[in-house]
Amino acid sequence: MTDQKRKIDTIRSIKSLQLSNALIIGLNDAKQAESIAEAIRSLQNLTEQWN
Repeated sequence: MTDQKRKIDTIRSIKSLQLSNALIIGLNDAKQAESIAEAIRSLQNLTEQWN
């Protein structure tokens, strides 16, 4: 992930959602980072819809 701020925000999102540390580690892999970020956004959208 090239945008450091976006990476930090995504890490915070993962922590607030209490998801696996493996996802945080995966953000360091460029191939996985975008998929992980998209999954986090999807989960956040679902959470907002349910609340």
